[in-house]
Amino acid sequence: MFTEPSAHEVPADAPHEFELHDLVFGRTVTPVPNKNKIPVDGGLGFEYAEHCFIGDAIKLTLANGEKVAASDHKLHLISGLDLTYGQINGLAGDFYGTTDAISDGKNLQDQSARFVRAYKTLAEGGPRLPKEALEILKLLKTEVDAVNNALAHHMDPSVAYSQLPDLTKSFEWQTTGRPKGVPSYLNLAHNNWDHFGADAHTSYKAGHTAAIQRAVEGDLEGAYAMNAFADHFLEDSFSAGHLRTPRRLLHGSINLGADLCAKYMHDEDNAIGLSVKNLAGQSWTMYGDKRALDGADQDNKLICVDAVQASADEVYRAYQSKSAPSADQFLALTLVPTLESARAQTQILADLFTLDKKRRRELLKRRIRDYKGPWQWTYLTTAAECYTSGLWDYPITLDPKKILPWSSVAVVTSQTGQAQIFYQKPGGGIVQNERLEGSWTNQSSSDPLVKAALFSPLAALSFNVSDGKEVRLYYLNQQYILQEYILSKSKGVWYTGSLGSMNIQAAPNTSFAAVHHGRQGDGLYIRVYYQEPISRHIQELCHDGQHWSKGSLIPCTALYGTRLAATVSTEATAVEPRLRLYYQTNDLSIKDCRYESGEWVPGELNAPRAPGWTPISAFCSSSKAEPLHKTHVYWRDVSNDLVETVSSGDDRWGPVTKLEGTGQTAPGTQFAVASWSDDEHLRIYYQGSNDSILEACQDSPQTSWYEGDTVAHGIDAADE
Repeated sequence: MFTEPSAHEVPADAPHEFELHDLVFGRTVTPVPNKNKIPVDGGLGFEYAEHCFIGDAIKLTLANGEKVAASDHKLHLISGLDLTYGQINGLAGDFYGTTDAISDGKNLQDQSARFVRAYKTLAEGGPRLPKEALEILKLLKTEVDAVNNALAHHMDPSVAYSQLPDLTKSFEWQTTGRPKGVPSYLNLAHNNWDHFGADAHTSYKAGHTAAIQRAVEGDLEGAYAMNAFADHFLEDSFSAGHLRTPRRLLHGSINLGADLCAKYMHDEDNAIGLSVKNLAGQSWTMYGDKRALDGADQDNKLICVDAVQASADEVYRAYQSKSAPSADQFLALTLVPTLESARAQTQILADLFTLDKKRRRELLKRRIRDYKGPWQWTYLTTAAECYTSGLWDYPITLDPKKILPWSSVAVVTSQTGQAQIFYQKPGGGIVQNERLEGSWTNQSSSDPLVKAALFSPLAALSFNVSDGKEVRLYYLNQQYILQEYILSKSKGVWYTGSLGSMNIQAAPNTSFAAVHHGRQGDGLYIRVYYQEPISRHIQELCHDGQHWSKGSLIPCTALYGTRLAATVSTEATAVEPRLRLYYQTNDLSIKDCRYESGEWVPGELNAPRAPGWTPISAFCSSSKAEPLHKTHVYWRDVSNDLVETVSSGDDRWGPVTKLEGTGQTAPGTQFAVASWSDDEHLRIYYQGSNDSILEACQDSPQTSWYEGDTVAHGIDAADE
């Protein structure tokens, strides 16, 4: 293996102690449309193609000549497993293999023998099978299920896919304690150059050769099972991060520095993409990992499925003809991107590392091809520089982003012209922008208020207490525990509230709603609402001015991951506040519950079905002319337009109307509505192009909406 290019040591104050866990090379499966299945009716006037493992999207020709969908055909293994082609495909290499790299073999015969030994860890296995493999598949299926659930609810699948939790610890727990020579999940990742560049081609050739030989010998089912294992290495060549990363060179047996450098290049290429072509004359842009479900990667997935189909068809032809093609003539390899095209100097993204052991001089300037020589840099310092830069935090982009895509947005107002907006930066930091004296401050480049879980929901309150104004912000920390952060104007600082001590675990895809009110003779009360992760109930949390406690379970059946909104109003004659909670149901309609006479009951709102996880925002208003409070509820409809319905205080809801002049908002983006003075000066804050936070304005109920300020730029204004 290539040794450390410099004797320089990593500084003693390096900010991060790297561990094997840091070496996970992205998503383990990429769901693709199953073209063998009839499109599913998703309601809301659309159909969608059910997704599956890549290997299950092809057809297999059986011994009798019948063609069947791979997803419908089980292949029996000696280990007791009955798996589809795609399931074997998903388990191969990343979960099952040996300590002997396939591509390290001295010739094709040796490489094929190594492949067969790797294959047998799944096909024959030991006492841990079949249970271990079935548990892993159950975890893998959650990724495919998340995509299909998103499609079924008319959500952008790339949003759902990018927000899936990290399963590394679960995979490692399932695979720890294996026999000698059969590595665990993380140890396979540490020695995984079989999945990269020319070594991936070698590993595929070795496996496909072994499968072809079994087909020639007359065992078609066994040959398909073996080829499904081999096709995993074929599919690796359709992930941008696996093409030009010099994985074999970037590996160390003593410390993880070199391997981490490989992972950083892998992640960067996957996210930003490479322009490639194959021997068949096709040209396209490819991505990988969290971008695999983006529309931009569709061509890549289709060509990948074609390659896997060609591979399986070649096995059948060998079975039928009893003759094997030369490894240099394997058809699937004419469809994979050529390594020469991936390494071309015309790529917009400059290589992070090169085959001649050079490193990009300015790690953060991704367009510039200027390199340090092999002895001018070290693995550990380079890995530490990548880690601390923040530019490898999600999302990785060619030019730095200031705002996280699909960030939650929260807003508080105090009086006309003054507001505070909260949103999330890449890496998880929550920042605020303030509007003071007619202009917005720009805080997106400053240090965050707090670090939160990626895509954390946000809710905020603002009110006056005896010693001045107070702002409260609610979010999930990186352990998905509900937290409260408080700004006291009298103290002049932010500080952590007591809510976190309740150790409330919220569903990671939930949203929050928060309201405050006072009762006659009492002080300030706060209510926070969230969805629980297991029961999926909507839970109320109550603060009585001194302490937090659990309140009611809201009597509703809500969509898992529903967005929430809440309003409160107190008429002069009312003893109890009028609390309302708005949510989305399993049938995708928008409904409400109301609090009256000391209990929660279903409300009268029954708005038309909307895309799943549609953002919901609401507020109450009143005026001298209309003593009853009006309630406004907003959401995004199936056309991606913002719509509104209004109740005039008698729980009768008006028609759903489009907010003319606001334009369409992108699927997955959030918004928040605020009013600076009852029905006057309405504002909607939402994420627009370049992930910037934008403002839509209506100055009175009689006037149209119009485009307001850019509150915060998603990228540097000079780059827009």
